[in-house]
Amino acid sequence: MFGKFFVGKALAGVVVAGVLCGALATGVMAAPAATAASPAAAGKQRAPRPHVIAGWVTAISDTQLTLKDRAGASKTVLRDAATTVYRGKDRASWSEIEVNSQVAVRTAARQGKLYAVRVQIGRAHIAGKVLGVDGNTISIETRDGKDVKISVTAQTKYVERLGKGQRKAASLSDIHAGQRLAAAGSWDKNGNFDAALVLFRNPATR
Repeated sequence: MFGKFFVGKALAGVVVAGVLCGALATGVMAAPAATAASPAAAGKQRAPRPHVIAGWVTAISDTQLTLKDRAGASKTVLRDAATTVYRGKDRASWSEIEVNSQVAVRTAARQGKLYAVRVQIGRAHIAGKVLGVDGNTISIETRDGKDVKISVTAQTKYVERLGKGQRKAASLSDIHAGQRLAAAGSWDKNGNFDAALVLFRNPATR
């Protein structure tokens, strides 16, 4: 229950909101306000609104990516020469998209296939039980039994969840074995996770 609840609730406010707000700011998710049609425009056909899929990347290749939305539905979109990728307001590359990345994808249907017009990248995330802390490395066990090492730096932010709707700023020294933890960041080439944000709670906290 922790992985689903903690990541869904805690990271939704930090990771998901950041991606979707970025998408809104850049026009990816924006929808025009409804207005009364003028007589001159009444006979004109409106251009279809862009379709946006938001979720977590489950697979990616040079030509396509697959993501799972919050409802659990899996979607695959194709890449072509016109596909653009952004991280925040900055242009990024397709190679920066990772499995577990949070993304919002503006799509277009062509000849029965779904293509990615624009991909907005958020942060990857991971969650599990803390096994121990060694220097600037936090070791956790994920829900599927994998041991993952999380690297932290002086720039990493820490938040402790105290209860429903209650959180406070914390530090690396507050993290101990047995706690439940979720982190947002990115994977390095060695398979370790570089955390920009760490959220945790003690076992007794609900």
